[in-house]
Amino acid sequence: MKINDVEKITGLTQKAIRLYESKGLINIAREKNGYRNYTSENIDILKKIKLLRSVGVSIADIKLYVFGVLTLNEMMNKRKSEILKESGINSENYRICERLSKGVDVGELKNEEIFTENEELRAVDHGMLSVGIDIGTTTVSAVVYDIDNKEQLEAYTVPHHSYVRSDTYSEQSTSVIMDKAEKLLYHILKCYKNIISIGLSGQMHGIVYNDADGNPVSNLINWQDKRADEPIANGKTTCDLIRLITGERIATGYGIATHYYNMNNASVPEKAAGFCSIMDLFGMKICGLNKAITHASVAASFGLFDIKKGEFLLDKLSLLGIDGDFLPSVTAKSQRIGTCRGIPVAVALGDNQASFLGSVSNHQSSALVNIGTGSQISAVSEYREPTAEIEIRPFLEGKYLACGSALCGGYAYSMVEAFFRDYMVSAGMQDVSQYKMINQLACDAYEKGEKGLDVNVSFFGKRSDPAKRGSIKMIDRENFTPSALVLGVLRGICNELYELYEGFEEKKTNIVASGGGVRKNEVLKKLIEDRFGASVSVNAIHEEAATGAALFSAFVAGKIKYNNGFSEYITYI
Repeated sequence: MKINDVEKITGLTQKAIRLYESKGLINIAREKNGYRNYTSENIDILKKIKLLRSVGVSIADIKLYVFGVLTLNEMMNKRKSEILKESGINSENYRICERLSKGVDVGELKNEEIFTENEELRAVDHGMLSVGIDIGTTTVSAVVYDIDNKEQLEAYTVPHHSYVRSDTYSEQSTSVIMDKAEKLLYHILKCYKNIISIGLSGQMHGIVYNDADGNPVSNLINWQDKRADEPIANGKTTCDLIRLITGERIATGYGIATHYYNMNNASVPEKAAGFCSIMDLFGMKICGLNKAITHASVAASFGLFDIKKGEFLLDKLSLLGIDGDFLPSVTAKSQRIGTCRGIPVAVALGDNQASFLGSVSNHQSSALVNIGTGSQISAVSEYREPTAEIEIRPFLEGKYLACGSALCGGYAYSMVEAFFRDYMVSAGMQDVSQYKMINQLACDAYEKGEKGLDVNVSFFGKRSDPAKRGSIKMIDRENFTPSALVLGVLRGICNELYELYEGFEEKKTNIVASGGGVRKNEVLKKLIEDRFGASVSVNAIHEEAATGAALFSAFVAGKIKYNNGFSEYITYI
C-alpha cells in the first residue's frame, strides 16, 4: 500500500513515517517504479512505535530495544524513571509504562527480518563519523558525531544496573557493564558507515583486576568504595597507613588505596596480573590487547601519581610492596591503543577531561561549570600545586585542568523538591514531581528582584572540612517564604562554585554551563552570570563526556585539529 494509506491507518504523518524509516526501524520494499510498498507488517510495527512514542520513549531507545541492546523492562524502567522526574508516579504515562513493561499492548517488536539496517538506510548522506563511548557509574552513554557536517547525529544512554554491593564495599559487575558497552558499540558500528575513530571515557578512581591475558578477574571496585577508610591496624585506616609509609595523602576509593587494602587483607584475586580502569578494560577487549594502556588523566585518579612528570611514584609504591609491573602502562600522549574492526581506538580519557573537551569550545577564555547531583568548576591551567579544595589534573598537550568540586551542589535543589513533595503527600495530594513548581517560584522571585534567603549548601561538608554543614540565615518575617527558600538554594549553589573559582590562578571571561539542571532552569543560568560577572553559554549537545571522547579520537586519528579546543564542533543554545 502507499504512504497515504499508511497515514490514514496509523494516524502518523508522512514525515514521521519517513523518519522511522530513515532511522532503520522499518524496512520498506520498493516496486519496480521505485515507489515504496508498505506491508501489513510495516503497519503493525508503526503502530507499536507510535504507542511507545506516545509515552515519550525516544527513537534512540526504541532502536536499542529493537536491536537487543535494551530489554523491554529496561526500556520501560528507564522511561518510568524519567517520568518520575517530570510528572510523578501518578501520571497516566507512568501507568501505561507499567502495563507495557509486562508486554501488554506491545507484543514483540524485535524482528530481525523487519527491523534491519539495510544498505540503503546505512548509506544516508553523512560525512566522516566518530563514535564516543562513556562508561559511567550508572549508565553507558554513546554518541555518533558527524565530523564533516559538525553535528551530533545520535546520542544514547543505557542504564547498566550493575551494582552487586553498595555498602562500604562498592562493587559493580564487570561482565554486565562490558556486555552493555559492547552491545551499544557494535549496534552503532552496524548502523553507520564511514566511522573513522572510536573514543572512550568513563568513571575514574575505580579498578578492575585482570589476568595475564587481559581478562577481568574481579568486579569493578568503583570510586564510591570506602574499604580504605576502615580501621585495620591500631585504629588506623589503609589511607592512614599509606600516608605514614609514603608521606603521600590518598583518599578512599582511589585505586591504589583499594589495592593496598586488598593486599593486606588477602583480597587480591589469585590470577590477577594487574589492574586498570573500566574504560581501559573495555579498550583492551575491543582491541584484543592483554595489557592496559592508560592515559595520564586516568592514571592520576588511582593516586600516588606524579602529575607533572606523568608517571606513577614508583619509589613510594615500592615502599607499599606494589610492583610497577602490576600497574597499567601510562601515556600522556594523544595516541591510539589499537583498532576495533579496523577502526582506530584512542586511549581512554577521564570523564572530567572528556566532558571539558565536549563542552568548552575555547579553552583559553572559558571555565566549565557542571551542575548535576554534585557540582564542579574546571578550567585549563598551567601546572600549579594543588590545594585542599583545588585539584590539578592532567589534560592535553602539556596542559592541566584546575578542578574544584562541591560535595553537595545540585543535590541541594533536589532536597528542596523533596521537601515540597513531602508536604504535598502529607496534605493528601498526589505524589507528583515539584520541579516545575519550584522552578516557577524561583523565576517569579528573581523577576521581582528578591534576594532570597542566605543559604549555604555545604550539606555534605567540604573536601577541606568534611564535618562542615550547611545553613539558612537572614530569616525575617518578610522573607520566610517558599520562593525565598528556592531562590536562596540556587544562589547558594552558585556561591559555592564561585568560592572554589576564587582559588583558581587563571580567571576566564566566559562560563560554559553543562548538566540538565542549567538546561531546565533559566534562573540558574542568570544567577551564575550574576555571581561570576561573566556571560554564560549552555551546551547544545547531549552526553558531553561521550562527545568529548568522540572528538578526541578524531583528533588522534588526524581528522580534526586541536587549537585550544574543538571550537568548530561545539555549539551552544
